[in-house]
Amino acid sequence: MDNMNKLIPVSQNYIAFFLTFGCNLHCPYCINEHSESGAKKSGVKMMIAEDWILATNRFVLRGELPITLQGGEPTLHKGFYQIVSEVDKTIKMDLLTNMLFDVDEFIKRVPVWRFDRTAPYSPIRVSYHPGQNDIDDLKAKTLKLLEKGYKVGVFAIDHPDEEIKKNILKAELKCKEVGIDFRLKEFLGDWEGQLYGTYKYDGCVNRSIFKTCDCRTSEILVNPAGYIFRCHSDLYKNRTPIAHILDEDLQLGHLEQFRQCDYYGDCNPCDVKVKTNRFQIFGHTSVQIKNIRQRAININANCVKGRNL
Repeated sequence: MDNMNKLIPVSQNYIAFFLTFGCNLHCPYCINEHSESGAKKSGVKMMIAEDWILATNRFVLRGELPITLQGGEPTLHKGFYQIVSEVDKTIKMDLLTNMLFDVDEFIKRVPVWRFDRTAPYSPIRVSYHPGQNDIDDLKAKTLKLLEKGYKVGVFAIDHPDEEIKKNILKAELKCKEVGIDFRLKEFLGDWEGQLYGTYKYDGCVNRSIFKTCDCRTSEILVNPAGYIFRCHSDLYKNRTPIAHILDEDLQLGHLEQFRQCDYYGDCNPCDVKVKTNRFQIFGHTSVQIKNIRQRAININANCVKGRNL
């Protein structure tokens, strides 16, 4: 694959490598469990570290656009430390983590430059989930990483449940008292029968009857097996991959084209919410959708099956 084919198109705002869908937390509102055929139940096999390294080193990134390692919990991949140490130093990387790892081992095995770039938010973003991980533990680990020169911030979901919200506000105060960057993100999806989130398209989430549309992505989403998907809904359901990152003839420019989708109404909230882009400019959505129309043959939510690739 030549340099023009592996150059990330300027239209792409985000690159996500889901190293694993496994997680050592069990949040009842997990976005990876958007439906009964959620990612953790899909049985997708994990690609080995050597293949992740090979694939990553073929990419040519634009400016400060990073490859974000995430999951699940990416540090659960048995080759995590090999990946972050052997990927070419010129490749920018971010990390999304619950930080339930051994922070001393992390400091020993991950150089500061691995997750270090110019951005309006921290390249290492730690997720706090009340009742799942402990804020005092996260605070202590974050301070240790900050002291060593890593750029780390703590993020939490603005949960609608009042008790969870109180815990999050306490966590925010604890972090800000010691100078840790703590940010809230909008809660997405259903909670106690109510749909939360700010979405660009009407009727795109949690519908039982699907429509057809034309959809174009601004994100490169790669599942643990190395397959590229056009959206989080397809990713988590292991449905209709676009390509594989090890394909010799991989054409990244093809990501810019509109593709027909027969699952409008089953969109994942991450794809259709109105949010900030990587420059923190509000008004961005991960996908563009047009030509929403009735399907010739109806498909309902109960008959959607994933592909076991």
